[in-house]
Amino acid sequence: MFILHRFPPFCKRYFKRVRKLIGSCHFSYFWRAVLSISSLSGKKSLSQFRKHSGAKRTRQAISHFLTKAQWDAPDILLDTALNTLRTLGWKSGDTLYLVIDDTQKAKRAKQMDAVSKIYLHAEKRYANRHTIVGAAFVYRNTVVPCAVRLWASRDYCDKSKNNNPHEQREFKTLTELAAECIHSVRLPSQGKAIVLFDKFYLCDTVVKACQTKGYHYIGAVKSNRNFYPDGRPNDKKKLSGYGQKVLAREGKFTTIKDSKKKHRLAEKAGEMKKLGRVKLALSRRAGEQSWIIVATDHLRWFLFFPVLIFLWLGCSLSVVLVVFPRSLKVRL
Repeated sequence: MFILHRFPPFCKRYFKRVRKLIGSCHFSYFWRAVLSISSLSGKKSLSQFRKHSGAKRTRQAISHFLTKAQWDAPDILLDTALNTLRTLGWKSGDTLYLVIDDTQKAKRAKQMDAVSKIYLHAEKRYANRHTIVGAAFVYRNTVVPCAVRLWASRDYCDKSKNNNPHEQREFKTLTELAAECIHSVRLPSQGKAIVLFDKFYLCDTVVKACQTKGYHYIGAVKSNRNFYPDGRPNDKKKLSGYGQKVLAREGKFTTIKDSKKKHRLAEKAGEMKKLGRVKLALSRRAGEQSWIIVATDHLRWFLFFPVLIFLWLGCSLSVVLVVFPRSLKVRL
């Protein structure tokens, strides 16, 4: 383990604006914490942070800074993300993607704030976890985290009302936290943002947040949802059966240049409950039975544009914030 005896000169540009926001007193703790988290491998602990900084800060002091010090972490994260976009050459009017997703982090401690026992569908078991909703910019093949929200259970929020008034938490669902992330995000200058999310977040709460900000969205659709094709307002179709028929009847094979794989693609415009008028893009790989449905509110987009964005990202949206696609370069 290498020791950080002083502030690295190569980080000066990255932390330039943060120093002004957080103040010189907190900044000495902040840059050490950021560099420790980004450089240390394996599990992180306060003892490792202390050794990494050459024992110049005690564990109690580091813990107090992380839990009780008065500094606006969400605003600093967003400001750093915007500064990174400018470094990447952001120009007014450019288009970027805003990815929304949640992840779960295992916790062994039982008395930690907002920890709750959750059923893990992937592992088929219950465990104490933190559930985190996050948002990240995708611009010029670079993923830039820009917003994070910690979910707390209703029981925890109810118990917090009896504690210190400063520690009270208002219960919010995952979709409400996702909408909060969208509302909090801003661009360096006038530009276009396309919000990407999975099936869970395709609801009126998230869609209204996108519309309020003036962002278009692309979201995966569950096959059990109902759809009303254009010109047939009373003809309710279940997408599980209707989508397969549309793909078989109207689908056309298209070769994706980067992957050189053929996909059978089709589109349909119509109405969905609580979402209004949308365009559906349906996709199935050649020789496979599984297929996906993607919805967007941009009705003028080219036939296969929503699907191509999903394929370009190179991974499922359900894990994009946990395991970044290999085709994307991650920058701190």
